[in-house]
Amino acid sequence: FLKFPLFEAVNCVMAAVAVPDAVKGLVTGFLFTTLTLPITNYRFCKSMELPVNGGALFKAYLPTVLRDIIYGISRNKINTALILAYPALIGDTVGRAMLLFPTVLLSCIISSPGNELRGYYLQPKEKRKGFKEFFQPKNYVRSTSAGA
Repeated sequence: FLKFPLFEAVNCVMAAVAVPDAVKGLVTGFLFTTLTLPITNYRFCKSMELPVNGGALFKAYLPTVLRDIIYGISRNKINTALILAYPALIGDTVGRAMLLFPTVLLSCIISSPGNELRGYYLQPKEKRKGFKEFFQPKNYVRSTSAGA
C-alpha cells in the first residue's frame, strides 16, 4: 500500500526538475526500487517461508531496478508524447486521467520483460529452471496481460 503512492510522489517531484524525461525516469525507478524492494522481498520471503536476511531483502535487485527504470523512462516519455499530441486534455482532471491510462498501460507492457527476469532470479537455487525452460512465451503473454 506504500509502494505506488511513493512512486507517484517521486515522479511528481521529478516532474518539476528541469532534466530530460529519461533522467526523470531513471531517478524515479532507481529510488522507487531501492526504497521498496526490501519491503517487497520481505513479504515474498514470509509468504514462501524463506529465511529473511540482508541478501534476501535485496535479491533480484538488478533486474528489478532495471525494470523500474525502464518503466519510469517509458512513462515519462509516453506522457510527454501524449501531452504534445493532445494538449487540451491536460486542462482538467478527466483529461489528465484519460492521458494516465494509456501512459501506464504502455509503460507496463514495455517494462514487462523485467517482471519475467525478476521471477527467474527469484527462483530458489535448488529448484532453479534453466533459462530456456523458465521463459515461455505463453506464460509471458499471460502474465503481461494480467499485470498490465
